[in-house]
Amino acid sequence: MDTYSIYQFKLNKSDNRQGELFREEPFLVPKMEHAYQNFEHIFGPKNSEFRVQKAAKNGIGVDKYLCHVLAHDHNVILLRLENNKGVTIYEQQESKGKAPKIEKQKLPSYPPCYIIIDNRQDKAQLAVQINSAAWRNTDTVCALLQENINKQLDQFGLKIEIWSKMQKSNFWNYVNYRRKKEGRYIKKMTFGFPNINIHPSIEEKIGLSSHLKSLMNLIDRLGAGGGELSIQPPSGGALTKRKLADIKNMVALCASSDYSLCVTFDDNISYNCNETLRAELPMNYTSTVDEFQNGQMNNHNVYDIEEWLDWVTVQTEKYTDAEQIKPKPGGKGKQKVS
Repeated sequence: MDTYSIYQFKLNKSDNRQGELFREEPFLVPKMEHAYQNFEHIFGPKNSEFRVQKAAKNGIGVDKYLCHVLAHDHNVILLRLENNKGVTIYEQQESKGKAPKIEKQKLPSYPPCYIIIDNRQDKAQLAVQINSAAWRNTDTVCALLQENINKQLDQFGLKIEIWSKMQKSNFWNYVNYRRKKEGRYIKKMTFGFPNINIHPSIEEKIGLSSHLKSLMNLIDRLGAGGGELSIQPPSGGALTKRKLADIKNMVALCASSDYSLCVTFDDNISYNCNETLRAELPMNYTSTVDEFQNGQMNNHNVYDIEEWLDWVTVQTEKYTDAEQIKPKPGGKGKQKVS
């Protein structure tokens, strides 16, 4: 199962063009009402190559990246972008001596990731496959795409802006989901707080327990700039069953950047209070991409990838709690929101 980072994009008029250019077919007059049609044409039909390059790190020349148009239909575009990497191979050679002779050899490698552009009416979304073997993060892919797409769009007086679909999460919704739906328990909670005499803040007006007050006084007497309080349950799940007033106060205090709260679950996944999370959604079946590439529609006379993109739109419309989205076990195309 592949997971994709979800982005939104928007086309605007380029500041580099004062007027509108007239182009021959298949391009339309690049007015804004035709912007998305012209945008789609720059990728070409299936089996085309889209030119992607950037300045080399050493400042000499450019690095070129192969970008194949695997499919282009129903205003949906499937790209395969390859990175330029290398792999090192160590081979043992025959040797008459006691120590074996090892030969080191570097070979070129081009690990790819899929990119899905949803250019259907009022969609304007983009999904980038999360594949660390190809790219460390999907933002790098989008930055590379944005730069090269703009080079093509400039001739039509247009430019593209791509941004990630991210939302601030709700602490209690996130914690409750992991506890109740996933059966996880809190392994540790770490509360970081400043020395309020050094860093005064209005949040100190929130009622604190005598325990927290004594800790803050201790930090002040030691002359430290801040401190941390870690709460760890004596046994699995015990902390989740105790209603600690201190924890609620901690969450309230963390509305300010002066304070921090980190929750670590039993699977060692940590979550920071008020953390901004990225929309990352699964595609349950590799056949979804393969069938689109092969031009195979489903019984509804649409591609499965279109239905997946519709699902993505629905999930990210109400992504106000930045919930992690995972598939239900079994059943094609069935997902759940966590």
